[in-house]
Amino acid sequence: MKQLLSFFLMILSLGTFAQNVTEEISTNQFLSSKNITLNPEAVHFAGSAYEDDEFVNGVIFKNGEILATNVGLRYNAFRDEMEVKANLNAPDATAKVMIKHPDIYVKMLNKLFVFSPTAEGMSRPRYFMVLTEGDHAGLYKKITKEYIEGSEAMTSLTRDIPTTYKEKETYYLVDKKSGAFEEFPSSKSGKFNLFKDKKKEVKNYAKVEGLNINKEWALKKVVAYYNTL
Repeated sequence: MKQLLSFFLMILSLGTFAQNVTEEISTNQFLSSKNITLNPEAVHFAGSAYEDDEFVNGVIFKNGEILATNVGLRYNAFRDEMEVKANLNAPDATAKVMIKHPDIYVKMLNKLFVFSPTAEGMSRPRYFMVLTEGDHAGLYKKITKEYIEGSEAMTSLTRDIPTTYKEKETYYLVDKKSGAFEEFPSSKSGKFNLFKDKKKEVKNYAKVEGLNINKEWALKKVVAYYNTL
């Protein structure tokens, strides 16, 4: 896992990828036999089970090696599954669920998703989006979707409540040395406390730069600065 983390910076900096894999690689290395779950009623729901409803062009890696390019990728945040189809023109129904393994990770446009096994501060293995990575720590985002059953209006004065996928975003500071995950709390002071002995420097940097640490873009800058200390 530590070797993978050091590779993420290189992946994030790449603007383009090879269009073909020179050596044919079996899809058994990254695809399970599980078909994706399509719900025809979902078009009537509020929100979505996905991080993005549409499949996007992506690349699949394993231990720094490109396994597949120009495949269609989509993250099902409700099921915590990565969905893969042969290309963007292939029917969605042909997609399979990607194998969950810490050595297998994907880049979807400019987004990097990794699968992390159970670690300190994390109750079970999950997919995360890597927002920034450095020598000391990484900033990971976990997207979850809660399914909330809808209900019909009880009277003519009320409205139907649609079935909804409610999204929640949680941010983690990941220690590069131990692999431990620490969840950022909602308060600004709580967030700064996660930087421990570098709290003063980080807090001063945020103040000078006028950064609202409760905003994702600002939190990314703060973690990037923390990695320079």
